[in-house]
Amino acid sequence: MTLLNDKQISKLAENDIFLPFVGEKRRELDNGTKAISYGLSQSGYDIRLSSVEFLVYDSNLTLENFFDGPVIDPKDYNGNLEAAPLIEEPNGSCYFVLPSHTFALGTSLELISMPNDVFAICQGKSTYGRCGLIANILPIEPGWTGHLTMCLVNPTETAMRIYANEGIAQLVLFGIDETSKPYEGIYQNQSARVHLAAV
Repeated sequence: MTLLNDKQISKLAENDIFLPFVGEKRRELDNGTKAISYGLSQSGYDIRLSSVEFLVYDSNLTLENFFDGPVIDPKDYNGNLEAAPLIEEPNGSCYFVLPSHTFALGTSLELISMPNDVFAICQGKSTYGRCGLIANILPIEPGWTGHLTMCLVNPTETAMRIYANEGIAQLVLFGIDETSKPYEGIYQNQSARVHLAAV
C-alpha cells in the first residue's frame, strides 16, 4: 500500500476520480471571498460540502424521557432529521448552522469515482477541528462511486457555522493491488442528496 502524492492524484484525476476537480489548493471562492481550503494538496484532496442538503438531527431527548425516548436503530434508520436552511451572505459565502450537542448529515460537492486499485481514508479539516467539530466520515472502498455522505458532530456548547461549497474534509488516498471485484454495496452511486443508513 502506497500513500499517493499530488502528482499521482493529478494523474488519477484524468480519469474523473473527482468531479469537479480542483488541481491546486484554493483558499478563495471564485469571486475572491476567503474560503476554507479545498482542492489538491501535497498528499491528499480536500473535498467540499455540498449546498444541496444538510439534515440536522433533533432527538427531542430530555432527562425525563431518557430511558423511554427515541432509540436510533442503524438497521432501520429513517432519521429524526430536519433540513437546515442554507444561509447566504452578500460576499458569496453560504453556510448551514449546526446546533450544539447534535449532528448533521451532508454530502460532498464532488462526485467521487474510486478506481479499483485505490482506497481512501477521510479526515476532518484542522480549521473545523480547532472549533471542536468532529467529522465522522468512513473510508471509501475501491470501485465505489457517488457523493460521499458525511456525519458532522458539534459537541460544543454553541452553534457552529458549517460552510457549503468550501473545504470540509481531506481524503488521503492509497494505491493498492487491484481488488478482485469493485465495491457493489448498497451505498453505490449515491446521489447528491443525503443517503440514510440501510443494511
